[in-house]
Amino acid sequence: MRKINFTKINGAGNDFILIDVNLNDKVDLSENLIQQMCDRRKGIGADGILIISENNKADFELKYYNSNGKLGSLCGNGARCSILYAARNYNIEKENISFICKDEYYSGKNIDDEIIKFYLNKPDNIELNVLINLESFKLRGSFINTGSPHVVIFWDEIKDKFETDFFHFPIKDIGREIRYAKQFQPQGTNVNFIKNKNGVIYIRTYERGVEEETLACGTGSVAAAIITYLLYRLTPPIILETIGKDKLIVDFEENNDKISKISLTGPAKINYIGTFNY
Repeated sequence: MRKINFTKINGAGNDFILIDVNLNDKVDLSENLIQQMCDRRKGIGADGILIISENNKADFELKYYNSNGKLGSLCGNGARCSILYAARNYNIEKENISFICKDEYYSGKNIDDEIIKFYLNKPDNIELNVLINLESFKLRGSFINTGSPHVVIFWDEIKDKFETDFFHFPIKDIGREIRYAKQFQPQGTNVNFIKNKNGVIYIRTYERGVEEETLACGTGSVAAAIITYLLYRLTPPIILETIGKDKLIVDFEENNDKISKISLTGPAKINYIGTFNY
């Protein structure tokens, strides 16, 4: 019998199994083992796994694996969770905490008890009002890479296809179809559906790698905020309410048509620590 020491942690309901290399003799996770650990009935249950380790060029290094066992791209809420963990468990005597993820440098800080701010790098590959061809119909959405690829679709674009409201429409089938649409291959995309009501953006996200709706998505919330600003000039900071009823705040600046100084702020919480036997 082998064991892995872990911390269960969540950012706005986006939940993760955090594995600190310092607390484990050897971390060698296969796709199958990751899937077992993330299984919500036979394992711990999570949207993904965060592995953090010491790094001589930053305060720590972060690797993120989706619940399907594949190495993922940047995870905004996972980054916030790792910052919270490092602030409490690593000897870091400064306000801003730095880390490396997929060879890029990032930083963040603990704003208040369990409120974490994460600074993102500049987005790229922005395409507004792109026509998306599905098997049964066509729709328009906007694409942006905020460290992970995202499509943002406004509720008004698809509401006539459903006989229910934004908060209850079945997201999985349409989300999966867009995620695997030919124009987003080979890597695929995350899919965000948003509704703007009185200056608050309500958001639901289908995440690739999880292949389900998650209670929140950090890079998706940033994508939604930036796209809403570019199309409708909603002034930052922009508040987004997740399907799990948490609020995330996205702030940024625009100079000469370039988005910069992006931050994502919201709740993060350590739920429990434990040992996974396998």
